[in-house]
Amino acid sequence: MRGRTLGLLGASIVLGSGLWLACGGSDGANDALTQPGADGGGVLPEGSTLDTGTGGDAATGTDASDAGTGQPEAGGGDGGINPPDAGPGGNTSVITCGSTSCSIPAETCCVDRLGGGMTAYGCAAVCPGVDAGADTAALKCSGQANCATGTVCCVRQGAGNSAASECKASCNGNEAQLCDLAAAVSGCTGSTCSKNNIGDWNLPQVYATCGGMGN
Repeated sequence: MRGRTLGLLGASIVLGSGLWLACGGSDGANDALTQPGADGGGVLPEGSTLDTGTGGDAATGTDASDAGTGQPEAGGGDGGINPPDAGPGGNTSVITCGSTSCSIPAETCCVDRLGGGMTAYGCAAVCPGVDAGADTAALKCSGQANCATGTVCCVRQGAGNSAASECKASCNGNEAQLCDLAAAVSGCTGSTCSKNNIGDWNLPQVYATCGGMGN
């Protein structure tokens, strides 16, 4: 009787082990466990990690590699026409340019007034049409955030209706200081940041100058 009991117990253990493995259990020697792929299909070897990065967000200029840093990353290329998030922004390495961002100073944010209230944005080493007097503003900065300590963002008129900006120690008499209406620190001294007369610099009203200074 005791022998039969032990036999049944052994069979139960074997059967239980089989069911455990069939249900996805491990005996400690199983290295072939898999996990779902990021798209819900396919498998990954045990020990692998799923890549859940977004590959970058063109609207914000950030990606998964910047998690926790709050620092935008350059996207480059086409920033769209009248994107809802257009305006100043970025830091000393990146300038927001419509729905994308440009690496500065290597790239420039080209703001092209197309007429009919339409504005196109894009990154380029040199903005096309600026020297020819096209309705384009070539921005190396759009506010204090893009300039190092001790410098400010100055915009000046170029040929025809073009304009250009860069960080300088100070703006001269025929220049205006660009500022960000949404920034906690505008960089303006003795005046307020205002979008008044911003059209004088061939920029849409998402941009502003200290004191609303026109040309």
